[in-house]
Amino acid sequence: MSNKEIISKWFANKDEYLAWRAAWRAEYQTLSESIREYKRDRKDRDPAIRASAQYSCWAYRKEATALLETRKRSKLEAQRQYLAAKAAKEASAVGT
Repeated sequence: MSNKEIISKWFANKDEYLAWRAAWRAEYQTLSESIREYKRDRKDRDPAIRASAQYSCWAYRKEATALLETRKRSKLEAQRQYLAAKAAKEASAVGT
């Protein structure tokens, strides 16, 4: 699942949130592994490989930062949904 698909696919309940979070983790792990690989490539003796690895590392880091920001927003959304459901449940319990 690409970063854009993860961002566009939000959730409406806990099960969807957990599935979304699992997809997010897989995407972030793949991205982290790529960053580590490019960091190793920066030590290569060939200047062309070093330059390419440096740029790729920089680009992937920006994408990783965007994923972390998305994760922060998802946590806030999940909390908002939880509190709304809890308030609705308490309101229905008071009404009965």
